[in-house]
Amino acid sequence: MSRTLLAVFLVFASSGVVLAQPYPARPLRMVVTVPPGGISDFTARILAPKLSEALGQPVVVDNKPGAGGNIASELVAKAARDGHTLLIVAPPTAINVTLYKSLPFDTRRDLAPVALVGSVPNVLVVAPTVRANTVSEFIDYGRRNPGKLNYASNSIGTSLHLSAELLKYYGRFYAVHIPYRGVPAAQAALIAGEVDFMFDSLSTVLPQVRAGRSRALAVTSRERSAYLPGVPTMVESGFADFEVSGWTGLMATGGSPAAAIERLEGELKKILAQPEVIEAFEKPGMSVRFAGAREFAAFLDAEIARWSAAVKHSGATAD
Repeated sequence: MSRTLLAVFLVFASSGVVLAQPYPARPLRMVVTVPPGGISDFTARILAPKLSEALGQPVVVDNKPGAGGNIASELVAKAARDGHTLLIVAPPTAINVTLYKSLPFDTRRDLAPVALVGSVPNVLVVAPTVRANTVSEFIDYGRRNPGKLNYASNSIGTSLHLSAELLKYYGRFYAVHIPYRGVPAAQAALIAGEVDFMFDSLSTVLPQVRAGRSRALAVTSRERSAYLPGVPTMVESGFADFEVSGWTGLMATGGSPAAAIERLEGELKKILAQPEVIEAFEKPGMSVRFAGAREFAAFLDAEIARWSAAVKHSGATAD
């Protein structure tokens, strides 16, 4: 080290100024809003080891379920603003902005979009006893028999519940909501004929449809699913604005350095292009869907607006 450089170093050291370290400087924490199992946790388990390898630091998955995902979100929102605490997000992140009258954090200020990473459509399924083979037939029945239809969901305020509320709103018919404790219980009620219909994630409903225990009328993605090629989309069924899907993405603490966000975004783009990652996503019916930080931010704003309308139409509240 030259005398000049040594002198500069000593000046900074004696003044207490800490020189910026390259990112990441220590292990990363990837917080998940749900218990082990499910699409969000699955996404974390796929991405964490890949990110660890790319970044040269351990990436530890930490499940923090509760309060509709708000416990995990608040933890990340209030973490150090250095890009070392990450959050796997899904539709509840957008839904909760309206569903809860007040949150202990600001979703768009205190959380920083990094990348959208995957998506999976919802599917409108009916019980085997329902005599309707198309969405239009089903809605016609609902209009002619107000209050006779009921539907299941995995809880109040979830994307599955609110997808059904959007169908009621767009289709101009009434049906009774029966919330269950989780998707398996809701599926069991549908198969038993205790409820008439529900929206379910393609990844969990596919075995039931293939086995003939429920019947798929439409998928909610813009394009048909390769897993159910004979099932039309809601758009094809006459609902131009009905496009809702499950999705997963990665966010960091708001105010994290731009260099950290850019590094994460770049590494995720490369990871999601790897054939083994694409194959892993496809096993449960998901699709890789990469969008960088700026595009993901715009996507998130659109999701917040979309689900805000659904929450208002349903009258649902979590407070």
